[in-house]
Amino acid sequence: MRLLSVASNQSAATRPLFRSGFTIVELIIVIGVIGILLSLTFPALRTLRLSALNTSDLSQIRQLGLAHRAYQQVHNDWFVDVGLPHGGYGEEARSFVEVLEPYIGTEIMQSPLDDSPYWEAGLAQGEWTAPALRRTSYGMNNYLSRNYSPAVAMIGPGAAADRNTKIRFPDKTICFLHMTPNGAYAVSDHPHVESWSFGSEPWKLASSQIAISAAEGTNHVSELAESNYGFVDGSTGTRPFKHVYETAQRNAFDPDAQLPLIGG
Repeated sequence: MRLLSVASNQSAATRPLFRSGFTIVELIIVIGVIGILLSLTFPALRTLRLSALNTSDLSQIRQLGLAHRAYQQVHNDWFVDVGLPHGGYGEEARSFVEVLEPYIGTEIMQSPLDDSPYWEAGLAQGEWTAPALRRTSYGMNNYLSRNYSPAVAMIGPGAAADRNTKIRFPDKTICFLHMTPNGAYAVSDHPHVESWSFGSEPWKLASSQIAISAAEGTNHVSELAESNYGFVDGSTGTRPFKHVYETAQRNAFDPDAQLPLIGG
């Protein structure tokens, strides 16, 4: 009996001890799995957030279009106009930003997609006067302007496509768009679409005036870059640049031009 007891004690003393917990290999595997899940989650969250911002932005452009229609009903079908040239203050009272305020207020003039630094501009070192501030994220197609239309510049005021009766395709002709967040055109309320045809890559020229990739949440300069647009009839849509502008002869800005072959 005593020999059995001694043997039993010796066996217990030499038995290996088992400890609960993770080994280093197991921890590495768990951390790796968590990293993979996070790498899949963050892009999905970014996509969801960008989708929500675009929905809100399109809603604001739609409200801008409704305000424009209300203005037209009061003013015999005349379109609003623009008054803020690139780089300067211009005539703010003439701009649609001021003219449409009684119909809609100013809250929707800043897009949720807009992170332009020109909303709050200060004096830079060596400057005596502060640069012009950004009044709106949105711009109006200058072909619809009574003051900045190329047709008006060449022919005269009567050539302006400044009311619905002069627009052949109101559901396909762009009225409102996103202005570029940086540069001289960041403080303007209209681009100069006629200048985009001076070269073989119009999207590059356009990107210095409008935000051709506003819907993507990044600066993407190519003919496939997507932005949100409002049309003359008040409808809205997200379009690649090449669907709204191909050449000076085919685009959705000039009412006298043919529509783009793709997307028109």
